[in-house]
Amino acid sequence: MKIKQDFITNSSSTSFIISVNKDWNKENFFKAIGIEGNSSINKIFEDLFEAINNNKEELFTYMKEKVDTPSTEVKEFLLEKGYSEDVVKKVNQLLKEGKTVYFGYLNSDGSSAEVYFCMESFLLCEDDIYFNGQIGGW
Repeated sequence: MKIKQDFITNSSSTSFIISVNKDWNKENFFKAIGIEGNSSINKIFEDLFEAINNNKEELFTYMKEKVDTPSTEVKEFLLEKGYSEDVVKKVNQLLKEGKTVYFGYLNSDGSSAEVYFCMESFLLCEDDIYFNGQIGGW
């Protein structure tokens, strides 16, 4: 029997799907989530943007390169990840509209903002943004 005597982590992750109407950048992300002007809370959303930006990949690229057995269908991939049929329909609608859809993970060992959003289940479905973090590891 082996006993581990050094530091053991218990990290977790939350998968997310995100799509914005305009090009992916911090300014468009802030506008889409309703952040305007300068505020002390902006740091949280700047950190969240950086976490998303560093951990996202275009959906089809992710499906092709990061999955052990690449799915050929968006539906199959998302259902395997635990998303509902309604999410599959929404993602297919976004793709049909010509929008870029990204997939990625937020991790509990990242920035404070990343940890917070990793621990919460959330859905933002507005005209300018679709941001689904309903599948969590907590």
